[in-house]
Amino acid sequence: MERKNNTGLLVGLVLMTILAAVFGYLYYNERTITNKQETDLQARVNELASAEIKLDSISKQLDARIQEVQGLGGDIEELQKVKAALENDRIALRKGNMTMGKKVKEYEAFLTKKDEEIAQLREENQQLISQNETLAQEKTVLETTKQAISDSLTGVISKNTELESKVTMAAALRARSVKVYAVSSKGKVREGENVKAKRVDKVRVDFILEKNPLTLTDNKTIYLRIIDPTGATISDTKTGSGVFEYNGQEQGYTISKDVAYTNNNQDVSILYDKDASFASGKYTIELYSEGFSIGEGSFSVK
Repeated sequence: MERKNNTGLLVGLVLMTILAAVFGYLYYNERTITNKQETDLQARVNELASAEIKLDSISKQLDARIQEVQGLGGDIEELQKVKAALENDRIALRKGNMTMGKKVKEYEAFLTKKDEEIAQLREENQQLISQNETLAQEKTVLETTKQAISDSLTGVISKNTELESKVTMAAALRARSVKVYAVSSKGKVREGENVKAKRVDKVRVDFILEKNPLTLTDNKTIYLRIIDPTGATISDTKTGSGVFEYNGQEQGYTISKDVAYTNNNQDVSILYDKDASFASGKYTIELYSEGFSIGEGSFSVK
C-alpha cells in the first residue's frame, strides 16, 4: 500500500515537471515572439520616419528648383508633376500603405538630372545676358552714330537750304532805272512828279530787267503795286488786280504783266489805266517777281 502511494507521488511529480517545462517553453516562445514584433515595429517606425524626412527634404528641393527654373524662364511643368506625385506618395506613406526606399532613390535621381539641366539653363541665360549687353552696347553706339549722322545731315541740309536760298536770291530779277510817267487822256506823257490830277489818266512804269547769268531765261510774271497816299494798294479786279504770295503771305497787286525774260538788260514797260481819278499826294510803286521785291519808284499828284 505504501509502495503504491510512492509510485503515484512520483508520477505526479513527473507530470508536474513536464507541465512546468511545457508552460516554460510556451512562455519563453511567446516572449520571444513579442520582442520580435516590437523590434519589427520599431524598425518600421524608423523606416517611415526616415522616408518622411527624406521626402520632406526632396519636396523642399523641388520647390527651390521650380522657383529657380521659373526665374530663368525655363519650363517647370515636369517639376510640378513630380512635386504632385511626391505629395501623393507622402500621403500614402503616412497611411502605411507603401515603402519609400525605391521611390526616394528615383526622386533623388530625378533631382540630380534636373540639376544638370538647370546648370545648362543657367549657362544659356548667362550667354543671353552677355549677348544682350553686347547688343545694348552696339545699340548705344549705333544710336550715337545715327544721331551724329542725323546732326551732320541736319547741318548739311541747313547749309544746302542756306546755299539754295542764297542762290535763289542771287538768281532773283532786278529792276533798275525805275521811272514813273503820268499819261493824260490825250496821250501826253509827263514824268510823275507833282503832276496835276487832271493830267493823270494812266500810269506807265518803265524799268530795265538786269542781266543775271543765274536767272533762267523763261517767262516771268511781274507784279506792280501802286500804293496810294493813305498806304492802301490800288486794286480793282476789273483792271486786272489780284493777289500774289510774298514772304509766305498774300499781297494784293494793282496789275501784272508776263515778260519773256531774255537776260540781256531788256527794257520793260507796264501801263496801268485807272478808272477813277488819282487823289493828290505821293504814290509808291513796288515791283515783284518770283517771290522777291525787284524794284521800286514813286510819283506824286498835286
